[in-house]
Amino acid sequence: MTILKLKLDQDQLVEDFFENTHLIGVAATSRDYQLCWHINRQLHTNFRVNNHLEITISKKTRSFHFPIFEFHEPTNSVAHYIYNNHCQAEFLLPELKQIDFLWMIKGDYYQPNDVKKLLEELRLVPLVQLVSLLDIREIKNKMNLIF
Repeated sequence: MTILKLKLDQDQLVEDFFENTHLIGVAATSRDYQLCWHINRQLHTNFRVNNHLEITISKKTRSFHFPIFEFHEPTNSVAHYIYNNHCQAEFLLPELKQIDFLWMIKGDYYQPNDVKKLLEELRLVPLVQLVSLLDIREIKNKMNLIF
């Protein structure tokens, strides 16, 4: 009897997960639920925490939990996710310590002009201090974003 071992192709997993995505970095000194409340009011979205998507990173004897807020647009197949980039002294993406939250847009509906418009609207949200479009190819710890 032969035992078949399957190996996960992480590069393919990353490529598939980030296909048709845009990533926005947000700096805000508020709690995640406060930021989402303001975004929901200002941009007419409906972000809600999804505990099933929460990302847990274990280091030594401790676990760090990074909540994810989710919103699906009702008129197209676009999903939006807001990740908290820090938990206590740990970061989901350590290379982006100046970024408090990450907003991921998944789906092929958004074109560059749509993303630019969203960035402009996001800059007007109370509590938001900085908004920046991120290049996914430049992020070292992409695997930390995959749920």
